[in-house]
Parts: sequence; C-alpha cells; structure tokens
Amino acid sequence: MRRVYLLMATIGVLVCLSVAAVVVRMDFFGRLLADRVLANAAMPTEQEMPPTSGQISFSSTDVQIIGGRGEGLSCSLPKLLAELAFPHEEGREAISLQMRQACATHDYCYRHGAATYGYTQADCDFLLQEHAFRLCYYIERREPGSDLEAKQSKCIRDARLVTLGVRAGGSDSFRPLNPRVDALSQGLENKVGLDGRASTYFEFDPYPVRSLSYAVYRIADASDPEGKLHGVKALYKFSMRPSGMFVSLAVIGKDGEAGPLSLLVKLPGDPSYIVNAPLVVATTHHTKKEDWFVWWQRRGLSETGGRILAIAPGRAATEDWNCLYLAGMTDTMLGDEDTCRDRDSIAIVEVGTAARPDDGGFSQVIPAHDRQPAPDTLHLMALQTNSCHRSGANAPCFRDILIGTALRRKHQPQEPLRVTDQLAKAAPGHKQEETDVYRNYVAAPLVFQSPLERDPLLAWSRRDKDFESKAFVRRIGIARKTARPQSDTGRSRGSVWLADIEENDEPLFALGRKGERQALVAIRKSDDAGAGHVQIKQWRLPELRGDDTGETPLIKADAEACKPNLEGTWLARPPIVVAVGDEAVVLFSRIVDAKDEDGGYGLGLATLKIGTDGRCAEKLFAGPTIPAMTLIPNATKDDKNRPKPLLKQKRLELLRQTPILVDDLDGGAELSVIFPGAGNIPSARMIAQVGKADGSFSSGRTVAEGLVQR
Repeated sequence: MRRVYLLMATIGVLVCLSVAAVVVRMDFFGRLLADRVLANAAMPTEQEMPPTSGQISFSSTDVQIIGGRGEGLSCSLPKLLAELAFPHEEGREAISLQMRQACATHDYCYRHGAATYGYTQADCDFLLQEHAFRLCYYIERREPGSDLEAKQSKCIRDARLVTLGVRAGGSDSFRPLNPRVDALSQGLENKVGLDGRASTYFEFDPYPVRSLSYAVYRIADASDPEGKLHGVKALYKFSMRPSGMFVSLAVIGKDGEAGPLSLLVKLPGDPSYIVNAPLVVATTHHTKKEDWFVWWQRRGLSETGGRILAIAPGRAATEDWNCLYLAGMTDTMLGDEDTCRDRDSIAIVEVGTAARPDDGGFSQVIPAHDRQPAPDTLHLMALQTNSCHRSGANAPCFRDILIGTALRRKHQPQEPLRVTDQLAKAAPGHKQEETDVYRNYVAAPLVFQSPLERDPLLAWSRRDKDFESKAFVRRIGIARKTARPQSDTGRSRGSVWLADIEENDEPLFALGRKGERQALVAIRKSDDAGAGHVQIKQWRLPELRGDDTGETPLIKADAEACKPNLEGTWLARPPIVVAVGDEAVVLFSRIVDAKDEDGGYGLGLATLKIGTDGRCAEKLFAGPTIPAMTLIPNATKDDKNRPKPLLKQKRLELLRQTPILVDDLDGGAELSVIFPGAGNIPSARMIAQVGKADGSFSSGRTVAEGLVQR
C-alpha cells in the first residue's frame, strides 16, 4: 500500500510540475498547441488591411449609433497572463497594440453578432483569426510576394495563440441571442435591464459574408415617381441574402402608423460582386434635398476593385430598381437595346485612378456631411486601406469621392490624396515614411465640417506605445491645386493628443461636428463588471490650424460636465446620437420586465440632451415603456395556439433582433422614434416623439399609449 501511495504522490508531483512548466512557459507550450490545433487555418492570399468595424448609419441626417454595450474595445489581457503568453521582446510591441483592430471587430461580434447577423461564437473567433493573419503582413512589414506561412513567423504564431485563447475561454463572453437560463430567476442580469447576457442589434460589419440571412433598415425619401409625396419619408427594410436582397418599405405617416412593410422589389445579386447593404447619402436635385441609396460593391475580399451603385428611391420607379442590375453590365452584354441608358435616378460608377480605373484602393466608404451638398453629386470619403504608393511613399492616403449622378459615366477617376502631417512628413528630396501604418484602421474615421471651410475634414484616432492611456487624433483636410486637380493632396489641420483615454473609452462619437465647438465623446460603463453606471467623457478639440508644426496640444478628458444618473443597462442596446445644431440628443432604450400579463417584456425609452458646452441634466427624460405585444402583435403565424411562455420568449428574441431608429421626418421641432417592425406581419410604427429643444418626450397622450389603444 505504501508503494501505491508513493506512486500516486509521484504522479501528482509530476502533474503539478508539468502544469507549472506549461504555465510558466505558456509562450512556448501555448504556441506548440496553437500551431497543432490551427495548423490548417487558411492563410490570407491578399495583402490588404482587414475591414474596419464601426457604426453604419441608417439615415442621411447626422445620426451616430454607439455600439459595444459601453464595455469598450480592446485586446487587453490580464497583466500576468499577457506576460506569460506574450512576453515582451525587443523591437516588438505588445500584442494588445498589434492585434487591436482584429480584437475591436471581435468585441463587436461577441456582443452584437448573434442578434444582427446570426453569427455564432465560432464565426466571431475565426473572423478574429482571419483579420489577425491579415494584420501580420503589416506588423512584420512583409514585402509583396513574401511567404506569410513561414513556420517561423512570430506574428502568425501569435495570431494562432490569440485565436486558440478565445476559442478555449471565450464562451462566457459571447452573447447568444437566447441565454440558456432565465435572466431574472438566475440573477445574471440587472433587475431592470434584460440584455446583460444576450446579444443586441448593432450593424457593425461592412461585409457580413458569413451570414446566410440578415436584415438592415434605412430611412429615406418615400418612393414617389409621380411627385406627390415630396418631403415624406419611408422606412426601408433590406432583407439580405448572399444571392441578392428583398427591399420592402412602409411610408411613415404623421399619425404614427405606417402599416405593414410591403415588398418593393427583389434585387438579384451580381456574381461578380459582394452583396452588401447600402448607405444613405444626401444631395440636392432641382434645389431640393434628395436621398440616395449608395452601395460600394467590391469584387471580393481579396481585392479592392469594385463599383458604386446608387439610386434615388424617391424618384425611382420599379424599372429603375431593376436597372441597377442591368446597368452594371458591359455594352457587349446589353447589346443595342439598353433600356437603362437614359434613367437619371440611378448611377453605376467604377471608382479608381487613371492607371487602375476599377480599383479604388479602399475597403469601405462613409458619407461626407456637407453644409450644402453640390447638386446631383454624391459626396463620400474613404481612408485608403492600401498604402499610398505614389512616388514610392509609405504613408496612408484618403479619398474625397465626388460622384456625379447626372453624368452616368462608367468610370470616374478619383486620385488618392496623400496624408501629410507629423507622422508622415513630406520633405523635399526625402521619401515619405510612416511607421506602423496598420494602426490607423482600428476605428472608423469621422467626418467633420468647419463652418469656415469649403471641404470636410477626415479625422481618426491612432494608438501607439502609450496606447492604454493616450490616443493621437489626426485631422486631415484637402490642399487643392485647381490648375492640376490630380496634384491635390492632404494637409494636416492640427493633430492632437487625447489624454486619459483608456482603451475601454472607445468607440467615440463626434459632438458639434459641423460647428465651431467640436468634441469627441465617450459613453461607457463606469466599471467592467455588473450593471455599473454610465460615464461620459469629453475631449474638446482646439481650433483648426494651417499645418502640423509646433507642439501638439494635449487635450485632457472632461468627465464632470455631463454626469447623468444612468444605469449601465441602458447601454446594452446601442444609444443613438442625433445632432441638433451643435448640440445632441441621445436616445437610450432597453428591454425591461413590463409586468404585462400578455406581453411579459417591454421596450423602455429615455433621452439625454448634451449642450454645446458639454453639459447635460443629471436626470434623464424618462419615456414610455411599450409592451412587446404592442410592438409585435403577431410574433408567429399561429400565436393563438402557441403556449404563452414560448410566445413571450419569441417576442423577446424579436425585440433583441430589431433596432429602433430616430430621425427628423418633417423638419419640425420633434424627432420621431421608429420601431421598424418584427414578427409574422411586420409593421413600422412611430412609438414616441422627442423634442429637439430639451430632449423631452411629447407631453399628453404619448404615441405609445395610442398604439396600445389601437
């Protein structure tokens, strides 16, 4: 018996020593395991930055949607774990800084991917892996044609270990659409908000090619080919499939009832391009503001070549929608009978350079918010994902894209504008160089428009060595040379450092971006665990400068100007920021226990007004709570025969999969809150109205009460 005890003790000691060795040399043993488990992970053949995740607006007005659940975006690991798995090496940065862009997408995916795109944890993890592999081209500065699959690639082995780590330990962080336990009975969620453990809707992926079916919503001009509904808006639903899309709409009336969403058109996909959802971009036509749906369609994720499709939904007839597919064909395919040639409500344009007319060099575009857009011109901007190779320069470029819709040309050259500032200096006789260009693409850029400037500015943040507490914001304008437009370039309008900005403070939104008092603002939970409270931090941007010389200003965070008494559960569903002049109205929503015998759950609303000085009221304007049964009266085809607990759960699922939208529908004194519809017979509804002056909800009988009575 003594020998048995001795043998067992020896085995126990050996096991403990083995575990200790694995923990102490996690960098070595972890990589061995990751290399083995993920040995056949597909390596990217393209050498382009991964897409940048961020908000995709549903309207042409100045609306910003804040995703991330107030928990911030980062690749940060516990300090001890980071030191064991990724020990610091001379000449290499921390893994949290290197893989930050891939981790930001992964954070969005874990929190919103299930509700928005039907993503699983595996989808999110392997998206992280793919993006991390792509980053390695830039982290290790590999030359074109070099072998990224080399077994000795430090970056690739790090990427595998990061992926293995989230696959093994990420299950508790991933938010499924339906938590496996009841939130209230198990105490896993706050007693008021019901979304702590569940995924919520936020459109973050510009190319959701992993999804077999998803829906996005847009507010734009109502379909009115005969010109009888000028100024009337409609809700559009795009039901997306890899093979094409179904477009439905509901005209939004002033009575708050838009009725069922009706099918407008079925658009087949073109096998030459990725099927994706449109942006809404405003221009003017015959002196009147006009909305356009704009698609940037890439040929594939392995190249940046593509085209822009656009249509003015207000003027478009069914034949115009059908021409979106036909007009993209070559002249040879169309033959002599091109019925789409003279339609002025659509545009199909290839955006590139004179040398490469079908390759824009960018991954995705954002609308440029002008004070007054040029007539019949779509104004877009893009931060170029491929390095700017003009004259051998190693610096980022951006695009100021002007699409003339009336011209209907198949190709409109758009030369890149080279960024010039203190990180990418351009000195005569010297090659322009910028280190670690990949760090510019973690967060989507923001467009600012100074009231004294002709052109918009593109601004974005970049993190470097002090990435845990500082960020460098680049503000780039356009230096125009009217005699030689192809020689136009970018010029800094004054870079700034942001102090006291933790990784968890991002994403940021812009406050007063068209005025003289511009700021960057973070809305986040005050802690990482539990419900917490909402903290709002602001960085007031200094006036624009003519160059980037001199000392760079260090802007300190202001966390005192706006301190609302707001529970963190209001951040599970993305807040919506609507610009009202230089001020902003922030709309919050959350799913609550409505204590309704039939509905069970409800949607609660609240608002917060942030002034030009950054101040806000301590208390929110509390809005109505609308029962789920009111919003979704027909959850399934057979509600009457479905047991109430299952029907209650189904309505909860649909609420989590459906966003709310806010817009100024008539140019009046109020903003309209729209629920786009869900269930067996989806109907769009205006569920509340919010005053622009103070962010308060309409007095008297609310729209929600009217819905209940109907």
